[in-house]
Amino acid sequence: MNTEQIKQAILAGDTCMGMEFGSTRVKAVLLNAEHEVIAGGAVTWENKWEGGIWTYDLADAVANMRACYAALREDVYDKYGVSLAKIGHIGISGMMHGLLALDENGALVTPFRTWRNTMTKPEADFLSERFGHTIPQRWSIVHLYQLMKTEPEKAARIKKITTLSGYIHLLLTGELVIGCCEGAGMLPAEIVGDEPDYVPYMVTSFDELAEEADMPWRLKDIFPRVLRAGSSGGVLTAVGASLLDESGTLCAGIPFCPPEGDGGTGMVCTGSLAPGMATVSAGTSTFGLFVLDKAPAHLDRKLELTITPDGNPVVEIQSNNGTAELDGWVGIVADAMKRLGADCNVQDVYAALLGAAREGDYACGGVLAYNCLSGEHLLDIAEGRPLFVRTPDSSLNLPNFMRSQLFAIFAPLAYGLGLLDDADREKIVSVKAHGGLFRTRGAAQPVLAAALGRPVTVSEEAGEGGPFGAALLASYAMRRNDGETLASYLSDRVFVGAKVHTELPDAALMEEYRAYMEIYTRGLAVEKTAVNTL
Repeated sequence: MNTEQIKQAILAGDTCMGMEFGSTRVKAVLLNAEHEVIAGGAVTWENKWEGGIWTYDLADAVANMRACYAALREDVYDKYGVSLAKIGHIGISGMMHGLLALDENGALVTPFRTWRNTMTKPEADFLSERFGHTIPQRWSIVHLYQLMKTEPEKAARIKKITTLSGYIHLLLTGELVIGCCEGAGMLPAEIVGDEPDYVPYMVTSFDELAEEADMPWRLKDIFPRVLRAGSSGGVLTAVGASLLDESGTLCAGIPFCPPEGDGGTGMVCTGSLAPGMATVSAGTSTFGLFVLDKAPAHLDRKLELTITPDGNPVVEIQSNNGTAELDGWVGIVADAMKRLGADCNVQDVYAALLGAAREGDYACGGVLAYNCLSGEHLLDIAEGRPLFVRTPDSSLNLPNFMRSQLFAIFAPLAYGLGLLDDADREKIVSVKAHGGLFRTRGAAQPVLAAALGRPVTVSEEAGEGGPFGAALLASYAMRRNDGETLASYLSDRVFVGAKVHTELPDAALMEEYRAYMEIYTRGLAVEKTAVNTL
């Protein structure tokens, strides 16, 4: 589309918007009918460590939503000279899991707990045993159960439980609903008939616990209704419109697709929904979503079973840690350069340092980094203790230091893939990755291919996966034909001719990564000692 055609599409409301509440930024993009990003906006925010939990202030979530939309609205006006009054469809995405519990007035009954919290191991172990299904520490049902045990008076006041994306969606539409993948990260879900729902026997089993604890509610009274991709998630209310757009320009009545978590939008933005495909997202956390043709007969308790936004079974390998430690070191280098009078931006520093990582010695020259800013269940690490450690005969230089930081980001993911049964692991033939870490060509992508032993493909949208995926879900709900699946919509109408780059696993790098993982695994004893002593 040319500029005039885009302008007319905006005026006609022939667009879709996706907004994602990520760990460090709130981002939004606007797509035209050809699924091109025609405008965008973003603001930064950070989680807080308060009272022993990782949390965000929901007032900040609303303020940043408004600021992000304002940035998008201004970008539209600057580029096309028109006001953004109509949007064809909207999708909301956000960090999955955690506990966001509201009372009858819509106020929090306890501070919002994010996915990053790992203080629920006894409850997770208990529910996993009771359900016969892996229930990770960060899932909503685990935090709810812990609240029932430790603060029953607060648990009794709950009227609604949702996630961050579900909360924003609720504010804007008044609807307590959730997408398939996001819902399955609150409590296991499956396709029952043609529609998704929480696994019935688990709902019944948990309701028995709620009854024993004298809770005045049952699970389906307070949990959001699960919806498949393409379903109606409600419409923007007048209250929601004024909340989102402080200029008062945006019209009410805009349809919404179901809100999805960053896992679901990650699969969508890479088109990885068919069995045999996988998505890896590298951000504040690093996770892999491996789509199978059927649920595994056996699954290690450190791995998780969820579903795609359209209902296919997915094995999730979730690492609570990702690029945050690397970001910190890049910030130190950028600060040092600034103090020396160098004129460069942070992205240039990233590119230079990740480029240096390519020059490192075999297995990082004996230099080890552990990027555990928070606990890491895959490695049995209870709390975060970032470490940098080496032996006296190691080779300390910039390339080895950066190589060790880069290798560490994918180490828990590689470890987790080794826990998957051979038969299921062999079904995964390709991986698509997204996240800002992959912007520097030839750095993170070949390392990930070596760590997983699979070809890894990255598209031009790798840096803005979440809001792009949310906008595509909105577009699918708006533009799909009768009977058209989400997978076919993406493959046949969105990603045809997409510009991508694929890295095949290099045999020498695979051998180096295996050698590195042996050292990394042995060194976990040092990391665990740090947790117990520092």
